[in-house]
Amino acid sequence: MRRRVAVAVGGLAMVVIAAILLSGGKVPLTDGGPNGQGEFSFRLGKVQATPITRTPPSELHDAAREAGADIKETMDEFYFRAFVDQGSWGDYEAAFELFDGRAATRAGSDQDVLTLGPTANDDFELLEPTSGTLTISVLTDGKDAPVSAVADVQFLADATGKDGSSTQIVSVGSFFLRQVDGAWRIFAYDVDREDVPGEVLAPSGSPS
Repeated sequence: MRRRVAVAVGGLAMVVIAAILLSGGKVPLTDGGPNGQGEFSFRLGKVQATPITRTPPSELHDAAREAGADIKETMDEFYFRAFVDQGSWGDYEAAFELFDGRAATRAGSDQDVLTLGPTANDDFELLEPTSGTLTISVLTDGKDAPVSAVADVQFLADATGKDGSSTQIVSVGSFFLRQVDGAWRIFAYDVDREDVPGEVLAPSGSPS
């Protein structure tokens, strides 16, 4: 049940990718999970600065961490609206408001992968997040200010179907973000869904 979607916006996305690769590429994800009832929070792993100047990344640690906290808020909100919040199932307008540019135009067509799906209310009874991990690489500009970022995501949840079936929801991939009017918004993405279907749960009790 592997499905994949990708949207990239030419030059800026490629600059971000190149900068990340030159600085050492992706970093390992760490275990984490949801935080609190009625909300979702990723466990934030490593946040690294990727400068285009000769400034050592270690000197930009504080700026990268500050940007990382704001980026995490955007990703927390997106995954809450796209998967966790039952009130949003089937209507992901609030989730897609976190996108910008071409990605905002395309996201609705990719909701089978980016969200629990347009028929989530008909398909599922319950979803419980079990793990959420997030690592971030922040690209800084010529003045060493954060300008864009790549957020690598791994999201796991256990879903119970209306028919009693169980499914492990698996969303992994990379989201590219930039600042828009002071907020971090997703302008490109490369995301996989690798859901693992389970068995239909048998009714309790034994036949007479």
